Amino acid sequence: AKTLAEFLSTHKAVSVVNYPGLEAHPDHEVAKVQYNGKYSGILTIRVGSKDKAYQTIDRFKVAKNVPNIGDAKTLVVHPMSTIYREFSETEAAEAGVFDDLIRVSVGLENVKDLIQDFDQALGG
Repeated sequence: AKTLAEFLSTHKAVSVVNYPGLEAHPDHEVAKVQYNGKYSGILTIRVGSKDKAYQTIDRFKVAKNVPNIGDAKTLVVHPMSTIYREFSETEAAEAGVFDDLIRVSVGLENVKDLIQDFDQALGG
């Protein structure tokens, strides 16, 4: 997850990467202590618009569009239209969920394959 997050943080189509394993994350030092340098397999990215989020999700070949987490496969979901669909925009924003957000649960695939999949899905 960290290697994928590092790649995504440099991708021109991604405006925000939220992953505590990145040194630029505001809670990196706290997470580093609390999780002993292991930051989880969950991250989120923002891609600029709801349409761009949908387009990106539709283009994945390795990652699967499924709303659960913690699988052996890499899973992606658009939280605003699934998990937060009954929340107001204000309520969702207070939880850090926006129309252009994609949640990623990183699985056990080779990270090079994941990077290639994300790059092509983002139009890179």
